[in-house]
Amino acid sequence: MTLNAQFTDEQLTSYLDGEAADDLCAAIDVALETDETLGDRLVGLDIPMAELDAAFAGLLADAPAMPPLDVPNQTPNVPEPANLNRGIGWLGGMGVFSTGIAAGVAMMLFVGTSTFTGTGTTPEPAAPGWKAVVASYQSLYTQQTVAGWTPTPEQTQTQLANVSQLVGADLTGLPAIEGLTFKRAQILGFNGKPLVQIAFARADGTPVALCIIAAKSKEAKAMQAETLGGMAAASWNLDGRAYLLIGGDAQAATQSEADAFEAWAATVADI
Repeated sequence: MTLNAQFTDEQLTSYLDGEAADDLCAAIDVALETDETLGDRLVGLDIPMAELDAAFAGLLADAPAMPPLDVPNQTPNVPEPANLNRGIGWLGGMGVFSTGIAAGVAMMLFVGTSTFTGTGTTPEPAAPGWKAVVASYQSLYTQQTVAGWTPTPEQTQTQLANVSQLVGADLTGLPAIEGLTFKRAQILGFNGKPLVQIAFARADGTPVALCIIAAKSKEAKAMQAETLGGMAAASWNLDGRAYLLIGGDAQAATQSEADAFEAWAATVADI
């Protein structure tokens, strides 16, 4: 699946400059793992500052020295007539204009090394966000991974009760979603925060996971469809918790399941 078209040139440029938001950096990092053409676009957008600096340095080296400035209250130096036939450099006959060109070249060098590259070093890529990390983990799942998990209803409730205690949210009322079979609930972690992963299998064996983590704020975020690590996904925030449903490549099925889980998420209470 091609993710290239999802990113604008402005977004990719901000990624190269180290100015992109964490979520955008994470999405581009994940996309680079599955979309070969995206790397070509990044190469095309990256400004070769080293080559530009070398070229402008060569121009400055060949430029003539700056002419002496006029000193007030002194008689300006008048060249001898014989000097009018003397050979001049490539900017020597332009007077003050030549000084402006040299200054312009110097300014271009300054802008090139400060605006585009900051300190002159390539910024380190931002750490991937929690959704990108979840996608990388989920991409390792196969139908065989979840095929052998067959918890009883009692075991299911025990697992949900255990993860509920660890995250402070009552998840025992997890609804039964048509087409999904519960397989396991476990606690993972991201940046020191507990992350709940509830694994399911679709009727065709496709592994799907509902992941829940504490959000950065209580502000609700509307559901949005996404493609993460080549998999269909949907995410939303509600009551201080961030939710992500991910698995397979059937976006319509993922969206339908996410709608049902979103309705349930509105009933989840703190404990």
